[in-house]
Amino acid sequence: MSLILYTYYAVLTIALLRLSLWILLSLSYNLRRKPSTAHFDEKMSIVVPAFNEERTIAKTIRSLLMIDYPDFEVIIVDDGSRDGTLAECRRFEASGVKVIHQDNGGKPRALNRGIDATEGTVIVTVDADTTLHRDALRRIADRFATDSRIGAVAGNVKVNPERGLLNALQAAEYTTRINLVRKAESVLGCVTVVPGPIAAFRKQAIERAGRFSADTFAEDFDMTMEVLRSGYRVEYEDRALAYTEAPDTLEDLMKQRRRWYRGMIQVLAKHRDMYMKRRFGIAGTVGVPSIWFDVTAPFLNVALILLALFTSLFAVEPSISLLGLGVYFTMATAVSGLAITLDPVPKAREFATVP
Repeated sequence: MSLILYTYYAVLTIALLRLSLWILLSLSYNLRRKPSTAHFDEKMSIVVPAFNEERTIAKTIRSLLMIDYPDFEVIIVDDGSRDGTLAECRRFEASGVKVIHQDNGGKPRALNRGIDATEGTVIVTVDADTTLHRDALRRIADRFATDSRIGAVAGNVKVNPERGLLNALQAAEYTTRINLVRKAESVLGCVTVVPGPIAAFRKQAIERAGRFSADTFAEDFDMTMEVLRSGYRVEYEDRALAYTEAPDTLEDLMKQRRRWYRGMIQVLAKHRDMYMKRRFGIAGTVGVPSIWFDVTAPFLNVALILLALFTSLFAVEPSISLLGLGVYFTMATAVSGLAITLDPVPKAREFATVP
């Protein structure tokens, strides 16, 4: 019994400490922000890999053409689509969009093909079902201008708002869990995932990292780890907004999450030599171990509930176990509310899903 009790308290303590750390770091992210005085006007190249995206690609391209930035180009790589994606893309060539067609070879190959055609010093990869806010590139430029050691910048991914509880829950998850963690990691300079919907890299960082690899199902995560390995800082810019399509059925959501988790495990296995290694800096000692906590967090929450119930039935002071669990979930709810409040575009419906 004592072993179970000690296990419960150990897991609870780790969970509470991690929540506390993320609160402090995310608050620091917002408090440290100052108007950028540095000037960054280097050419940016937007690369969009597309496969069977006939339904969304035109909307994506239109949003990119409306971006407010002095010098950028848009490159679409059709990865052997079997629908009307290529034809949709061709319609925008007169507007200056570069369209490349290749036989189907996968997203990493499409990204690398697009990079080959770029002229900019910063590469911004965007998913074909994503639209960018008009000032997204300016916000990214402001972030790169602050430090030449920054090799990559993650943007703020939001879910396209649609009716339904599933959409609202995903929107809240992006704000309260994914983006909050990126704020905390950004303060440390070790954002571990620069997401596909809006990922900005210095071109030299991509070249140094060895381009996008097809080794895993999470090429964005893998590339981020390679950039961190190369010694660059990776930061987050919450004002660089991107709006992406979200799964609209539970079945599609489960498929997405299985793909995400499978890719995460593959990348963590590939970069296992980084774990707790000081030569990789904060990324090795804090960033990578934290990812494992994210992977196991759903299971830990279930374990905490089961352990609390078990110890409350058999422990001498059962109220202590339940109190600890209550403190944890109250704190988690407060953190979620804080994350939404600190977001550049807080939504009322996200607050409604926090409990």
